[in-house]
Amino acid sequence: MAGPDDFDPGGAFRAQVRDSLASDPMPALSTLAGRLGIPVEQVVHFALHRWASAGSEALLAGPPEVLGALRDAAEAGDLDRVRGIARFLLSAYEEDPA
Repeated sequence: MAGPDDFDPGGAFRAQVRDSLASDPMPALSTLAGRLGIPVEQVVHFALHRWASAGSEALLAGPPEVLGALRDAAEAGDLDRVRGIARFLLSAYEEDPA
């Protein structure tokens, strides 16, 4: 079974997640929900839905950032990073190992 270092070689994504904890998105989402007159939970759900589906949508609009990262890793000969990016791209299509 692949572990975190196989999925995110070098920990760049995990570092971005950690760094994002320095700001709180809830005030913006709460304000938006209040102005729309809908529960903030629905706005949070929508934001997560858009993020999770952005890969497929981005393919229609132009090359997503992850493809540039894949190209850069391949050109650098960084096979571990190529494998990690491939696991990321395929993770939505593979069954949960847990």
